[in-house]
Amino acid sequence: MKTILAAAVAMSAIGFAASSPVHADVVVKTPGVGVESPYWRGHDDWRARREFSEHQYQEEKWLHGHCVRDWSGAEYCRR
Repeated sequence: MKTILAAAVAMSAIGFAASSPVHADVVVKTPGVGVESPYWRGHDDWRARREFSEHQYQEEKWLHGHCVRDWSGAEYCRR
């Protein structure tokens, strides 16, 4: 009985470890191939997020609807 219980605990620990989400930043670089700027950067209304420092621009709903990140992780927002 102890062996079965120990095996069940071990299997649940393995199952938990396998089901945990894994996040990785992957950058693929190919010689001779450049990464173009995102299409939205061609417009003048996008500015760095640090320019929107007022309290009203720190709400999650506003950030979700008005901000994006580019390939390098820099954040840009528009009104």
